[in-house]
Amino acid sequence: MQTIENWLGQLGLGKYADAFIENDVDLRALPHLAESDLQELGVSLGHRKIILAAIDRLAHQGSDEQPPASATAVSEAAVDRRLLSVLFCDLVGSTALSAQLDPEDMHELTRRYQESVAGAVTRFGGYVAKYLGDGVLAYFGWPMAYEDHAERSIRAGLEAMAAVDALQSPNAQQLKARIGIASGRVVVGDTDGSAKERASIAGDTPNLAARLQAAAAPGQIVVSDSTRRLAGQSFEINSLGTRELKGFTSPIALFEVLGQREVDSRFEAAHASGLSKFVGRVSEIGMLLDRWELAKAGQGQAVFLSGEAGIGKSRLVEAFEEQLQETQHELIRLQCSPYHVTSAFYPIVERLSRVASFSPADDRNTRVEKFLTLVRRYGENPSEVGAIYAELLSLDVGDEFRPPDLSAHQRKELLVRTLVNRLLRAARIAPVLMVFEDAHWMDPSTSEVLRELVSRLHGAAALVVVTHRPEWTAAWASGLAQATTLSVGRLTRQQMRELIKSMASDIPEQLAERIAERTDGVPLFVEELTRSVVESGKPSSLNAEIPDSLQGSLMTRLDHLATTAKEIAQIAAVIGREFDRGLLSKITGVDDRALEKALYQLESSQIVVEGGVLHDALVFRHALIQDAAYQSLLKRRRRHFHEKIARVLAEQYDDVAATQPELIAQHYGKAQRIELALPYWMKAGERALAQSANYEAVDHFQNALAIAEQLPEGPERQRDLLTAILKLGDALFAAGRMTDSLAKYRLAAPLARKAADTQAFVRAVIGLDGSKFLSSNSLAETVPLLEEALEMVEPADKSSRCQLLSRLARAYTYLSDSKNAAKCHGEGIELARRVGDKTALVELSALPFLTPAPVKSVSERNDRIARIDEIRRLAGEIDDDDVQSRALSVDAYVSTELGDRARADRAVDALDELGTKRQHLNVQFYARIARAMMAILDGRFAAAEELAEEALKLGMQTLGAAPEGVYGMQMFAIRREQSRLSEVAPVMKLLIEEHPEESTWLPGFALVAFDLGYRDAAQRRLSELARTRFALPLDGKRSASLSFLTEVAAGLGDADAAKTLYKLMLDYKEMTVTIGMATVCFGAASRYLGVLAAALGEFDKASEHFEHALEMNAAIGSRPWLAHTQADYADLLMKIGSRAAIKRAMLLSEDARSTAAELGMVRLQQRLKPTMH
Repeated sequence: MQTIENWLGQLGLGKYADAFIENDVDLRALPHLAESDLQELGVSLGHRKIILAAIDRLAHQGSDEQPPASATAVSEAAVDRRLLSVLFCDLVGSTALSAQLDPEDMHELTRRYQESVAGAVTRFGGYVAKYLGDGVLAYFGWPMAYEDHAERSIRAGLEAMAAVDALQSPNAQQLKARIGIASGRVVVGDTDGSAKERASIAGDTPNLAARLQAAAAPGQIVVSDSTRRLAGQSFEINSLGTRELKGFTSPIALFEVLGQREVDSRFEAAHASGLSKFVGRVSEIGMLLDRWELAKAGQGQAVFLSGEAGIGKSRLVEAFEEQLQETQHELIRLQCSPYHVTSAFYPIVERLSRVASFSPADDRNTRVEKFLTLVRRYGENPSEVGAIYAELLSLDVGDEFRPPDLSAHQRKELLVRTLVNRLLRAARIAPVLMVFEDAHWMDPSTSEVLRELVSRLHGAAALVVVTHRPEWTAAWASGLAQATTLSVGRLTRQQMRELIKSMASDIPEQLAERIAERTDGVPLFVEELTRSVVESGKPSSLNAEIPDSLQGSLMTRLDHLATTAKEIAQIAAVIGREFDRGLLSKITGVDDRALEKALYQLESSQIVVEGGVLHDALVFRHALIQDAAYQSLLKRRRRHFHEKIARVLAEQYDDVAATQPELIAQHYGKAQRIELALPYWMKAGERALAQSANYEAVDHFQNALAIAEQLPEGPERQRDLLTAILKLGDALFAAGRMTDSLAKYRLAAPLARKAADTQAFVRAVIGLDGSKFLSSNSLAETVPLLEEALEMVEPADKSSRCQLLSRLARAYTYLSDSKNAAKCHGEGIELARRVGDKTALVELSALPFLTPAPVKSVSERNDRIARIDEIRRLAGEIDDDDVQSRALSVDAYVSTELGDRARADRAVDALDELGTKRQHLNVQFYARIARAMMAILDGRFAAAEELAEEALKLGMQTLGAAPEGVYGMQMFAIRREQSRLSEVAPVMKLLIEEHPEESTWLPGFALVAFDLGYRDAAQRRLSELARTRFALPLDGKRSASLSFLTEVAAGLGDADAAKTLYKLMLDYKEMTVTIGMATVCFGAASRYLGVLAAALGEFDKASEHFEHALEMNAAIGSRPWLAHTQADYADLLMKIGSRAAIKRAMLLSEDARSTAAELGMVRLQQRLKPTMH
């Protein structure tokens, strides 16, 4: 239990304990002590100030529990993980002194030394943990956290060093100390639970502080790199290089503190290395500028800028000041200090001293001269006010400036009035912007100056801006017309992203969103979290640890809570960002009254707020406060609470177990009870799959698999492992990540074979075949596995047989094994109809459209449409993304091929909607391909290129290298129209080299060679294919390949090739030239027939074909190919040469020229002459 004796001892003032005890002054009486009481107890002036400052900190912590939750009174059992700064101070030469001095003298000297160091530590909020002979160990940041614990530790070190320097031993020997300071994460408190060591500490930080102290020279303060960085630019610090220190494997960087730097504000010290981009705050800047205009006109104004720590108050003032750079004015900045809340007029004294440029080296005459210049700055008479300023600045500047013969109260009133008069005098010379920074740390005397100044602003050309945190208020200003309160709010999501991108332009969008989500619109949080990502060297990941620069600020809020409230906050943080009272009550086990009391304090402190999705829920106001509370718990306590939460949710919250199994899984996982987490991850994955939340399903099954891989060897592990792999494969397939699903099914197949699990083997093989088909169309690997699975399946298992037969039919078709393909197709269709397997029916019915035959009549066209309708109908009855996307892709492809644009557009819209709605990347890939095809068909080439790029990215993500062929074809069509084929020629060449067995790329390469002027190369390719009578594969690229060769043959004047091609192209005369599945449409096939007929001199046939092409291209909205048809037809009509033909040719050419110019069809523009005669 904390006692008054302990409390005084921690302040280094244990010698007063007897006086306190004799006068019945205990911990309860502390808040009621005045300075006069302490004087009566015999406490010296300096020590009175130390005790009053410590009492003030107790009062601000607002605890109503015993012992007080203060910087010096802690719970016996309190153990925290936290970031703090450790100071180790040692007296130099103490062993030699002990030999020289009487033991009693040495004891007294040691006591004075310890009191000097402890006094400095306590004054800056530190905690004296131990006296180790002549060494003093102190913590800054525990038991009370501070946002500036590193700065406090250095300030205490400087003051302690000065205090020790002022001491002398009885033999007149001057004392020296050496100090080491390190900052880092530790576990601190009663670490062994014995209550013997309330302030014991574990971690490298205290060891490092001790080693730094040992490395320091007498009178030197040496700090670690982490302390230097956290302290900002408030001190003059010099690098001492790196040294090998005992107990540390790597060399340690050492830094010497030379002294304090003079800075105008805390903001300047914290941002000396540069400011981040100023974002938002438009209305706030506007309001300040408005008040400035009023002030300049003689209507003095005061603006109170209120906002939480880190919200950007000082940055707003800085940006406002930048707006005034071109305006004549004087800036007067008064910086309040957390270390001087009881130092009268502190910010004013500091300002005046800086303006006067006093130096310790000044002689008396220099000091007097500087003093007189300071007083006369605004026209004041030194003989009238000099004595007042001399007393304020504690200057001995001669008898003429002796203090007036007034009472203390009268002298203070005169001083306040004089200071206000000085500021108002400044405003007569030029408009004044006066900034009171951090008024929540303002001493009472400065507060009086501010109050009088604001009340007298009328008629003054002055704007007073006061920045403060919400806990400080100026109630006296609420009724004043010249005073305005401005609350500085959080940044919007867009403003946060702008700030993040300004600091790290290459940061991934998803990571930027996570930073924005975690920092809740507080600029400081955004900056520090982004900076930590950049400095980590891993710009794609977000560290779970809070940056050191924020740890103290966040923990300060928690440490101001009563003990119970803080513990409740820590447990709530384990539950999550949002939590409800009922669950919290079950986990904490405290009674309702104590819980409500703790929650009331959490709400009052703005640590949690009411809200959230759940009824009666509370939410941590900042995600980072939740993180700080969570990370302050020991890991074993985190695990304990996570397991307890999981059990309560699983056993008492049926709705959570049913709808949020992943929540239970997460808590069991964090409790390291992975065997209990596994079934909940599996359940969560299955639930997500059922809702088409495919991305979430992948995450859940990945977690399940990671756990299954950690289980001990045995049959249960093999079963769980196989199940998890198959489920993950299914989720990856559903999400469209085909290369990933392929890998998982390949892993599952041998495991299922080894386990003799037929159903699992069938699932693995069917999944492998589907992934392989969608990722590469190369099915040679899958045939033996499908055949093996078919042999394993019992005859009675007709469903599995049906699925396997449909896959085999497809594989044999792609491998050009028509005999086996027909056999499996027939058996499969018959069996599918008999057992009602609609999935297999769709697969088998769609199979012919993978290698479509030409449509030669109206009846064939109607039959094809009817078959597509039937496939769509069957697919609509099956809730399967892959089946539905197959049906829609076939519909889009066939409808485009048949020239039914409206139907094709509907199919593409449905495909796009399915991919987005069902989170299926592979479906999104096919939808983007189809969208790009339609954009090319419309002549929207820039949009088409963007869509093709999107499709490529999606395809690379889901299919690996397979989408490059589709992308290459679409870019070929776009670049050809832009007369930029030279850019894709290397791609075509690469495709031929990588797939020499695929003759389908040769027609395209021949066309590229021809267009680029390599006629001989084009002729060689054409002749090579002509020798086979253009025996091209019967695949989805056949009609496009024939159209490419058509243009080459006609351009080269190769009549033999043209005749053969004409016969082959006749099959497509009622169709468009379309590459499946919905890759590129090159318009009506009849245009190419017209080109061939014209090349063969059959002008009547050519005219007939061109007329048909004009009609079809116009009907399908194919503007680029309509323009080409017009140009080709115009060429033919000019050859015919009749007046009517020439007249129509000119009209067609003009239309083509107009379209080419509008759509940027450079190739066609180059072909068409500006005029035609």
